[in-house]
Amino acid sequence: MASERSNAVGTVELECTPAGLSLVYLEVGGFSDGYVPTNQTQSERLLVPWPQLVEASVDGEQIFIALDPKLGPLNRLCLVNFSTGSTAHHHKLYRRRFLVRLATVGAALSGALIASGAAFRLAPGTSAASALGIAITTAVALCVLGLFTDQLLKSGGLEGSMARDAFASDLSGFVPSLVRSPVTPSGPPRAPPLAIFQGFLPRTTAAIVMSLTALTLAFVLMVRWLLTSDPAHELAAHAARAADLPAQTRERQKAEAEPAAPVREAAPKAQEPVVSSAVKATAAVPETTACRCRRSDSLLWQDPIPVLSVLTLSKHSRRGREEDERKDKNYLELDIGVVNNSSDPLRDVALIVEFFETDPPPSNKRYSTATRPLFFEGPLLPGQAIKWDVEARGTDFEVHHALTGNVGVEGENAAATNLLAELLHAHNRPVRMHGAMLLTFFGDPRAKDAIGELREALREDEAPYLDRLLQAVSDVHVCGLKVAESGEPRSVRACVFNASKEPKKSLGIRVRGLDAATLGENPSGAPPNVIAEATIAVPGEVAPDTGVAVTGDFDLNGTRPLTFEAFADRIDLLPR
Repeated sequence: MASERSNAVGTVELECTPAGLSLVYLEVGGFSDGYVPTNQTQSERLLVPWPQLVEASVDGEQIFIALDPKLGPLNRLCLVNFSTGSTAHHHKLYRRRFLVRLATVGAALSGALIASGAAFRLAPGTSAASALGIAITTAVALCVLGLFTDQLLKSGGLEGSMARDAFASDLSGFVPSLVRSPVTPSGPPRAPPLAIFQGFLPRTTAAIVMSLTALTLAFVLMVRWLLTSDPAHELAAHAARAADLPAQTRERQKAEAEPAAPVREAAPKAQEPVVSSAVKATAAVPETTACRCRRSDSLLWQDPIPVLSVLTLSKHSRRGREEDERKDKNYLELDIGVVNNSSDPLRDVALIVEFFETDPPPSNKRYSTATRPLFFEGPLLPGQAIKWDVEARGTDFEVHHALTGNVGVEGENAAATNLLAELLHAHNRPVRMHGAMLLTFFGDPRAKDAIGELREALREDEAPYLDRLLQAVSDVHVCGLKVAESGEPRSVRACVFNASKEPKKSLGIRVRGLDAATLGENPSGAPPNVIAEATIAVPGEVAPDTGVAVTGDFDLNGTRPLTFEAFADRIDLLPR
């Protein structure tokens, strides 16, 4: 600024550094009182060591500095009109502000849609008005943030007294003798501009890239979460599942005696399985104890139903024929299917199919020949089934997976029966049989018709599975089977429940001893062999919706069954 103390006018840039005061003359000319400024400079830089700064003082709104005359003729400066930073050219600033405003509108619309979608996802009962309010609030918040960013671009930096005070503060750190005169108040203090908040924003390229990457990743994950989830479907599944349990069934469940697990022999089999040809009828000892059965006991659900069932839909063995196959070895071609039995969607379904070969006798050693990974990203919805085709060298195989949970002892976490009933229309028979089994477990009336349709095209390897389903859907249930661990003959106790609306008489229980503890998940797989069986007559008449506990004897004829099963019918209709 032109003044009595100054000998230069124009624009300068100053920066306090440890080496000295960095001074850049931008279009600065010499000045003397009464004369026109001359000798204008253009962007000349000068570094003034601190000892050569002769004088420095703060006089109100001005800062006066005097340099050693040896450094140059323009050595007395009266500084006013301070500002920090540099303002961009108005065309460049216009483009920047246009991009910010465009991004603000896009972010407001996207944020509103995501916020409303998240509201429905997290709280499915959210009303339309509430979701609209959340969307508007989110859009307004993003617009305010965009306006704040726009003002930051517009302001460009600190100006006026704040910039002057910032420079004076830096200068006093290097010039302790800085003289300060009192400032005459010129009005109320100005509010800090928005630019002071720039310190909270990322400045380096790495920080900006990391911030934008984090925001983009969060946006992508939120959208994926919203698009791959179906809360309405899940709520409908739970509601339908609850509706599928009639009031009478719930009452039976409360009053039902807890069935005891079948007693198993710990000793190994002493001989090869041989089906007993003699069926001995034993008179039951009448008891007065009443009992109830919600469903018949069965090997099909002796263990809780798993979350994920693995089914072998087809299996074909052939000799090697391709160029990369050995012509003297056997190869298996498989169709492997899985069914989601639970009420929750399953994601990242991963299986490993391991193939084996077995040495000829006397070695009989079984060894792995190949593994094939199977994967489905999902979601696999409740009651949904998918399949893969896989082949490799081997004569046998096993399927491994990590989803080892179950749907609960009573199926409380299972998919809705309306969803499970869709399995009855699947293209593959093993999937339809699995669906019939699930409906039978829940006592769904559609199970009996489904089993009848499956039996119309009965295949020999499916008979044991379907026979057990027919026994489970009969009007007379058997549950709570207990066989004594020792004794000859063994004592047997079970509950016989008449689930029909008519009295039943001349009933009998067929008890069987089996050489395997469980029935495989695959409907067409090899069933356990029957190595001993007996028939126990049920005395008297069993009234409708009534159960009676009966006992009898079971002669094992020296066999050692690993588990037992039982079913009931009119004694003259039991298979011989």
